[in-house]
Amino acid sequence: MIKKVNDPIIEVHNLTVSYDNNPVVWNANFSVPQGKMVGIVGPNGAGKSTLLKSIMGLIPRSTGNIKIFNKNINSVISKVAYVPQKESVDWDFPATVFDVVEMGRYGKKNLFKRLNNNDRKIVSESLEKVKMENYHDYHISELSGGQQQRVFIARALAQESDIYFMDEPFSGIDIATEKTIFQVLLQLKKEGKTIFVVHHNLQSVMNYFDWTILINKRIIASGPTSDVFTQEFLRRTYDGNLTLAEKTEKDLKRSNL
Repeated sequence: MIKKVNDPIIEVHNLTVSYDNNPVVWNANFSVPQGKMVGIVGPNGAGKSTLLKSIMGLIPRSTGNIKIFNKNINSVISKVAYVPQKESVDWDFPATVFDVVEMGRYGKKNLFKRLNNNDRKIVSESLEKVKMENYHDYHISELSGGQQQRVFIARALAQESDIYFMDEPFSGIDIATEKTIFQVLLQLKKEGKTIFVVHHNLQSVMNYFDWTILINKRIIASGPTSDVFTQEFLRRTYDGNLTLAEKTEKDLKRSNL
């Protein structure tokens, strides 16, 4: 099931991404409306992160066409923010918490324009939203994993974008950080923003997302979570990991879904 969307914020047509001539994402077709919290869900190696990066133009695609606001990504890059996987970041880079979040403001400036007091105010407000306002001068290597994740969320907030792409923001963090990040994302959605989240915890999908894309190299289903997060589509998505699918299926039955 691929839900057809009128006036989508993002459209993906015939997208294939390959590594060494081996397709990682195969012939993906879907669209997403504005103002949704979108989960990209599937087993390990299913192409979740690859799908996210290819939409943003961070990795080349073999075939396909992608439109954001009905335009090429290069035309609307200032409207897009990205939070990478925590493991992909060099946390020994010599920067303070404030420095990292400040980087989110440079996309709003031309190459030679300095940040002003308003930019710094937005940086401080972004840190407050993720409850890291007391860590301005800490080096990022001094932070815990959850704190580091909050800093990168704050950097994305400082960009004041319309679309947020987040690669496993809930992975390997403490419960307090998870709640903080979730509340921040809910607020973004209330403001009409669209948030894409690569996610691996099936038990929390129904709580987090109102739109879900199930992927296992191919798009298995895309649409409102209540429509696509079903026993049938889960089994098709997790064909190579039935134990995980069956556990979630039992949880779905308990919830009378």
